[in-house]
Amino acid sequence: MAILTCAVFGTLPAFRASKADPIHALKSGDGHAAGHRGRFSAQRLMVVTQVAVSMVLLVTALLFVRSFRNLMALDPGMREEGITVAFFGFPNSKIDPAHLEDFKRQLLNEVRAVLGVTNAAITTMIPLTGGSWGHGVDVGPIEGSSRFTWVSPAYFQTMGVPILSGRAFNDNDTQSSPRVAIVNQTFVRNYLNGQNPIGKTVRTKAEPRYPSTLFEIVGVIPDTKYNDLRGKTESMAFVPALQFPVEAEGPGAGMVISSTLPSDVVGEDIKRAIAAAHPEIRTRFFELQQIIRNNLLRERLLAILSGFFGILAAVLVMVGLYGVVSYLVTRRRNELGIRIALGSTRRQIISLVMRDAGRMLAIGTVVGAIVSLLATRGAGSILFGLKSWDPASLGFAIALLAIVAVVASFLPAFRAARLDPVEALRRE
Repeated sequence: MAILTCAVFGTLPAFRASKADPIHALKSGDGHAAGHRGRFSAQRLMVVTQVAVSMVLLVTALLFVRSFRNLMALDPGMREEGITVAFFGFPNSKIDPAHLEDFKRQLLNEVRAVLGVTNAAITTMIPLTGGSWGHGVDVGPIEGSSRFTWVSPAYFQTMGVPILSGRAFNDNDTQSSPRVAIVNQTFVRNYLNGQNPIGKTVRTKAEPRYPSTLFEIVGVIPDTKYNDLRGKTESMAFVPALQFPVEAEGPGAGMVISSTLPSDVVGEDIKRAIAAAHPEIRTRFFELQQIIRNNLLRERLLAILSGFFGILAAVLVMVGLYGVVSYLVTRRRNELGIRIALGSTRRQIISLVMRDAGRMLAIGTVVGAIVSLLATRGAGSILFGLKSWDPASLGFAIALLAIVAVVASFLPAFRAARLDPVEALRRE
């Protein structure tokens, strides 16, 4: 592509120059008069095209960068900082299934005893990791579905999620006690039509390993992001971990751990403590914020790539405008010398040259704005908190290109304003 570009853009001007009429070219000043500026339309067209393409790249870059920033700044409704995610696997353990929940509770207490750990809770689904378990539900006469997660009593405190009404779970919520649930505000809106949810019942539909169960709503929490940051808030129901169906129990446990130490440090401390007490247990630790960042890999990559090409586009516009304006000033030395000799001020000469650059910029930005609106129309599905026709991004791109154009054209215009009219006319 580099060789082809050099060949094409080097050969065409040479080919055009080879066809010049020598008698016509030798006439004094004929090739430089203002009346012959039409022959430079090709250069102007190239700059207009460059500005239009750069406009598309800048608008796209701004959309993706701002979308990524919106995602990073979004409050998920729960604590992210200082949360370590832990997975404990014990597939080779000989624990009696009837005592599996007791063993998990013992494991939880051992984790809480590690220095630096402020709280910890068991959960069947880690928030913001891209998946959760759904059940069909009947809430009175209304049928629907809801996400379900089984958590230990300290889960909401660990994740910084307040109980808006009702109560939190406690150690009395066991297999032998009535089944209870805490739901989010979206659940209340979808199924209870503004009624007081406390005391209302929810029945799940039977599934393999998950029998139909009647839950009483004992608490309400605010809406939080659960599957991912981009998705809409769904109906959520949390159930005590001790009431998890025995048929669905597996040889492992997931935990969320809040601590005052970095995740890698607290993870190593917990790993050593668990290995000393239970050498058969396998452990894995992750930082919740890192999991969230990993889930935004596509958005981050789009923001970085489009940002890079947007900056490159602005640089190319600056180089292109500077080159063309400098070339046009050189070709118009005779005209500019006459204007200065007849009394034009430096400000007038600078304004004359920059108006030429301004016209190219104006045409390029109008064309670029139209093309960018068409080109980004299909990007709405991967943007967050923005429309593909976002006026702020469009306005900022136009302002940035205007600044680039002023910077690129001012130096040639300033040089033109300092021309010595006698020397300029003598050269002609």
